[in-house]
Formats: sequence, structure tokens, C-alpha cells
Amino acid sequence: MKKTLLFLAIAVIGIVAYLFYQKKSLYSSVLTRFVPDNTLLLLESNEFSNYPKTPVISHIPLLSRVGNQFLVLKKIGLNDAEIKKILAHKTLYFALIAEAKDDLNFVNYLPLNSDDQSLLDKFETLKNNISGNRIIYHTTQGYKIAEVIDASAKSVFSFIIQDNFLIFSSSSLILEEAILPRGNTWIKGLTGKINNHSEGVFNATYLNRQAIAKFINTISLEKNSPASQFVHLLSEQFTDFVTTKTTLEAKGEAFSSKLFLGQVPAKISSLNLIPNTSAFVLHFAVSDNKLFEEGVEKYIKKSEHLNDLRNTVIDEFKVDFSKIYQKLQDEIILAGFDEGNATFAGKVLILKNQQLYYPLEEIAKEVAKKRAANVFSLSFGAYTIHSLGIREFPSMAFGEGFAGFDECYFTEYKNHLILTNSLTAMQSYLVTLSKGDVWSNSSKNQAIVKQTSPANLTLIAETNRALTGLKKSFINNWVNKITKEENAINQVEASIYQVMPNESKLYLIKNLSLSQAPLKYTNKWLKLTSIPLISAAKPSYLNNHNKQEIFAQSDDKVLHFIVDNKSVWKHELSGKLIGNVKTVKFLPSNQTQYLVVTTNKAYILSRIQNTFEITEIQNPKSLRLKDFLIFNEEGDANENLTLFAENGESFKISKSSETLKAGFKDNTSNQYITPLSTVILKGTEYAVLLDKKGKLTLQNAKGKTAEGFPVSLNRNINSPAFLEGSGNQIAINVLSENGELFKIGISGKIIEKRQLLRPDSETKFFLCPDERNSDWVIMRSDGKNVVVIDKTEKEMFTIKEATFGVKRLKYYNLGIGGKFFALTNAYTNYRFFDEKGEYIGGKAIESIHLPVITYSESYQKLIMNITTPTALETWSVKLR
Repeated sequence: MKKTLLFLAIAVIGIVAYLFYQKKSLYSSVLTRFVPDNTLLLLESNEFSNYPKTPVISHIPLLSRVGNQFLVLKKIGLNDAEIKKILAHKTLYFALIAEAKDDLNFVNYLPLNSDDQSLLDKFETLKNNISGNRIIYHTTQGYKIAEVIDASAKSVFSFIIQDNFLIFSSSSLILEEAILPRGNTWIKGLTGKINNHSEGVFNATYLNRQAIAKFINTISLEKNSPASQFVHLLSEQFTDFVTTKTTLEAKGEAFSSKLFLGQVPAKISSLNLIPNTSAFVLHFAVSDNKLFEEGVEKYIKKSEHLNDLRNTVIDEFKVDFSKIYQKLQDEIILAGFDEGNATFAGKVLILKNQQLYYPLEEIAKEVAKKRAANVFSLSFGAYTIHSLGIREFPSMAFGEGFAGFDECYFTEYKNHLILTNSLTAMQSYLVTLSKGDVWSNSSKNQAIVKQTSPANLTLIAETNRALTGLKKSFINNWVNKITKEENAINQVEASIYQVMPNESKLYLIKNLSLSQAPLKYTNKWLKLTSIPLISAAKPSYLNNHNKQEIFAQSDDKVLHFIVDNKSVWKHELSGKLIGNVKTVKFLPSNQTQYLVVTTNKAYILSRIQNTFEITEIQNPKSLRLKDFLIFNEEGDANENLTLFAENGESFKISKSSETLKAGFKDNTSNQYITPLSTVILKGTEYAVLLDKKGKLTLQNAKGKTAEGFPVSLNRNINSPAFLEGSGNQIAINVLSENGELFKIGISGKIIEKRQLLRPDSETKFFLCPDERNSDWVIMRSDGKNVVVIDKTEKEMFTIKEATFGVKRLKYYNLGIGGKFFALTNAYTNYRFFDEKGEYIGGKAIESIHLPVITYSESYQKLIMNITTPTALETWSVKLR
């Protein structure tokens, strides 16, 4: 009896195993034949037994569309009950495939059995119809494709039946993509994972990372799109989808590379260095430097492109990457943030351990030496910014996820090394730190980080900002598609992907719960602070972390250093302050140094905490300057500090004798339109000089003019020139009073000239750069009304005035905080508007000098610094 039972048990197990193998083999055969290599994602699901309810899949913006695939069956006469019966107890597959560069669509794989006769009967009826819904056929490489068309001869869907599978799509082109015979190597590599699930409801997604990266690059305007560079870090398979009111979670495979072997998982710690304007943040936890170095070396060797780049810089510049790995401490952070024009334009790499500064400084010197040039450096606030001179250095060091650094600038910040992909991005980033607009001060971003677990890799994307960047980096067709779906996509507020030692996890977060109480929107300027001081010159606001630091001169010639509204140091100067206080590297010490210039003397202030040691520079006679620039690319930079004045003259301050002497004297006494810009041509720095008669000159500190210049436009000009582009692609934009826009190349040739719309002969035009020279708009005015136009010549808004008079527009591009404008009477009265032309603050602001405004993302406020006749004041206005 026992033997009989044992025999029956073995027989049953064998039959079940055979049937399971047959079923799995059938699925495998159909999929490997009809899921092509350009498939972006394959979804496997048995959840549609509950059709039309699909609770998990409906929470994923892209995959939520798969439920609509069965609506086409209604168009041929099936009702919900019949469709539900057809889908019952079946595992379904959906392949997402790119339809050229124009669209994405699904090919659907539906197994058929004897219970599906109603569907087959419906097809038979359609075959026999000669009007209304009917079937027509065409043959592609031996496959007879049936296409259902409606009474208007419009396609409903196309299908074939193979091995008891209905393979169908609403796009006949996509169906042909699926059935054309080819290798289908990607799906063959997945056959061991597909249809290999335990009992119960399940969903699984399989990502074709190579196809996704290729597709994203075909629809992107830029190389190294962040969306494509991160694809290779993702797991290939995600399963165990679980939904709650606030999240959707899924488990993935462990990272296949040995990159994180032996590394202890950790959470992001340097939240105080991540800008609130970040669209994405990538975090690596590093606990064992030696193992990490070995893992990175193996990981990069898998990329032929990165390996070649890396070997080239090692050979050419003697770069020792090991020095960098040895000095890493705890974590590596990459953030993509808004620096004015596009969310993804700014990238910052944050490496803990300030000692990393020195190996990069050595590399910069070696690169400059090989190119017979000086290391480019620039003082900005309390920082010195250097150019590394090697493009894509971060990806050579840490892998393809760190791509997108066509340029590479670095500086030191406290105990961190900071690298950015442009000079503007570095300046924007340092300003952000100075305002404290960082994740550690944002309840929203802290709430997102709380959802993370200790991990080896953490990737966080903030949906709204990521979409903004994608719309600016994708071709127009996809911009329109994203815009149509934006509301649905934004229901997921943030996405988190994490890699642990044994698995990976994906979190989609919605209905984010914030701890802060809502702040009431008032649209009224509110005074925050007032520092009593009768100002003799324009105050200089420094960029230092979480502190407001100001240099301001009072009417008794005393220079005050003000920290958090208190004067902590002062010194009497010999005359009135000229221009802004500028950070320089003059003395050999490592102290932060500032250059202060007055009408008859210059000073070097060496900072020791909140006091300064003073070095007086002897001037032969008083200076007749109004403002000046520092030239950083002079060949004698080790011996002299070079100043270039707004009147075309230059000055040298000797570092050895500590005296000031004239470099070049302009005897023509030209007055050039400010602010001035500089450009570097063949290692020499030139000031871009434009006068009111339209004469454009590039002039160096010795008074020499660049080849091809001056360019005489013979037009009345009332606004400064603006530089766009980089390298040999730089163009100088000049706008005449009458609305002629010129683009002049660095060779001195006029590249383009066009006349802007000019309604009447009284209309005048002004080119208005933003405060950081990262963007510009155009003001068009008839002396009464003001029209603001963006650089694509699209009218943004109109400010209607009651009276005629002098009007000037000041433009503030605050990145993700928005674009703001101050309309002034060219004296002391300022009225602020947003980019829709709506009036901000409820009243005009009186300020002796141009107001300085910043955006606080944490509180959604504009912060404004102004100078009144008796005080330095800080005001704020709450934005919606």
C-alpha cells in the first residue's frame, strides 16, 4: 500500500513537473521569438485576473497604460465580463517598444485556451465582415498579420496568433517590430527568470538597460543625459510590488558588479551640501577605500570608452587615480541642480576630505604645463575656483553614472572637495550654500531621505524638477508628450532606488507628509533686519555658508565687517570704496584674502576668523575708477595682481613691493557700458568693451586688441554685451537701441543680425543680463509701457504704465526659485515682478543701490537686501 502511494506521489509530481515544464517552455518559446532587442521593458503579470481593477500597476505612471491595452477588445464587441474571463488565471506579458523617435507602445502577449472561444468567434465574424469592423491582412517576411479596422477604415489593432498566443498591439508598426525574425539575445538571457514565480498575485518588470540608454540618447538634445547615465546602475529585474497610501515598493536583484564588495551600507550624511534645487542625487557609501578602488577599477574596465579615456589622461598627464581613492572618506555625492537655464545643466560632485584638493591641484598644474598655459583660477566670495582642464574626470574616477562634466572646476569647502561641470554652476552652488538652501533645511527633502535605508548606492529623483530638466533636454515631440502626462507623473513626488549587499529596492513616493506648518501667502514685503549705517558706497555681500557677511563703508570712511547683523570689525579707509570687495590670492599665506580699493589707496585684508590683518598698497596717485575686474589669466600672475577698470585702463599690484602702478592708460577716455565681461582666447584674458556708439573691442591688460577687433556696428547702444557659449563657439550678443540684435564671433565676424519687432519709431530696446551673467532678456519700451521678451523673442509679459519717464529693467534669474524682474526709474525706486508679470510685494522699494535678491526654497520666500539712506535692510516676501 505504501509503495503504491509512493508510486502515485512520484507519478503526480512527475506529471505536474512535466506540465509546468511544458507551460514554461511554451512561454519561453513565444517570448524568445517575439520580444525584440529594442524592447525597453517587459512586464510580467497575473494581476489582470481582477480586470478592470489593477491596484499595483495603476500606481506606476508608465505601466498604468497596460490596463488600456484590453480596451481595444471592447471595440470589437467584447464586454467587461468577457474580457475578464479571457484574462482569468493567466500570466500576461507586455513589451514596451520604441516606435522610432516618436512614441512608445506595447506589444501584448495573451495565452489562449479552450475557454477563449468567444474571442476566436469574434475574430471569425470580423474576417467575414465586408463593412463596419472588419479584418484586413498583409504579409511581412512570412508572417500573416491581421489588422482590425473600423467603419472609417481606421486601424483599431493588429494581431497574429502563434502557438496559442494572441500577440497584439494598437500599433501595426510595433507589432511588425516584434515579429520580424532576429537574434533577440536580451530576452534569451532572461528565460531562467521569466515564469518562475511562486503562487499568488505577482508583477515583475525586466529592464533592457542597453536599449533604454540608447533610446534616451536618441530623443535627447545633449550627450550624457542623466536619465541614460543612471540606467546602467539599475537592477534588471524588479518584483514583489507592494502599495501603501504613500509609497509603492519593489524589490530588485543585487548589483551584479563587485563595485560595492565589502562596503558597509550607510545613509546620506552631508545633507547640508545638497542644494534644494537638486533634481537628482546619487550617493555611494565608502567604508573600505582599498576594496572600493579595486571594485571601481574592475567596473570601469567593462566600459571600453571610459577605459580609453582614463588610460589617455594617465599617459598624458600622469594622473594617479589611486591618490584620490585613498583619500575618500565615507561618501561620494553627485547632484544635478538648476543653475539658471536647465535643471540638469548644473552638476556637483561632493567628496568628503579636504585633502583631495591637493592631488587635483597637482593634476591641474600638470595639465596647464602640458598645454603651456597657467592654471585658470578665479576668486569668488571667500573661495578660489580652479579649472582642472580634463573633461569627464568624475566618470573616469567613479564610472558612467558620473558623466556630464564637459568642463571641470573645483574648490575646497570646509572638509570637502567640490567639483562642478561649469564655472556658472560652481558660482551658483556656492551662493546656494551661503543662503542655506540645502536639504538639511528642507522639510520636504528630509521627509524623502527618511524613506531611505542604509545602502551602498542611493539614487533619489525629485519628479517635478526632473521633469523640468527632461523637458529642456528632450526633443520637442517628447517635451509635448511629457507636458500632456505631467499631472499624472507628478503624483509620484519622488523616486528612490537603493542597492544593498543582497538586493536592491525601488520606492515611488506620493502624498509626502511634511512636518512644517503651512505659511500663509501675503504678497507683502516684510522687514526682517535693519543695520543702522549711512552707506558711502555699495555694500559687498559675501558668499559664506549660513551666515550673512557684509563689507560696508559708512559716511565717515570706516569699513565695517558685519556678520549676522553685527559689526564685528572696522577700519578707517583713506577714501571712498570703489567697486565690490573681491577675494584674491595675493600673500603667500593660506588665509582668505580680500582686495579693497579706494580712490587713493588699495588694501589687502587677510582674514583671521572675524578680524583682518591689513596690508596697505602704495598708490602713486589717486585712481579715477568707478569699478574694476580682476584678471586671472595673466602670465605674470605669480608676480602681480592685475586690475582692469571699466574705462579700459589696467593696473598692476606688485606682490613683492606691495605697490600699485599703471599697466595700460587709455588716452581716449572712453566710457564703456557696464557690467564688463571677460573672455580667454589662446590663454590670454580680454575684457569685452562696448561703447554707446556700437564699437566693440576685446582688449587685454596691455592695451592690445584681439585679432579681428574692434568691430564698429555704428549703432546707438544702451545695454552691455552678453557672452554665450564656450571654447571656440563663444558668441557676443549686442542689442542696438532700435532693436537690431547682433551675434559676433570671437574672430570679429558678425555671425548673425536680425531686427526685432519694433512697433513704432519711439520704441527702444535694452538687453538685460541677469546678475550672474547666465541668462538674458530684452526690455522693449515706448517710454510708457514695458514689454519683457525672452531671448527666443517670445513676449513674456507687459507692464502698463500711467506716465512716461526713464525706465530700466533689472533681471534676476534665481534658477528653480524662478525669474524675477525689478522695474526702476534708474535712480532709487524698484518694483518687483515675477515671470508672469504679476506684481510682487505690494509696494515699491526704495534703495540707493541695486537690491540683491535671493530665493529661500525652504520657506518659499524672496530675500532682499537693500541700502536706505540710514541703514542696510533685509526684507522678505512669501511666494505662493
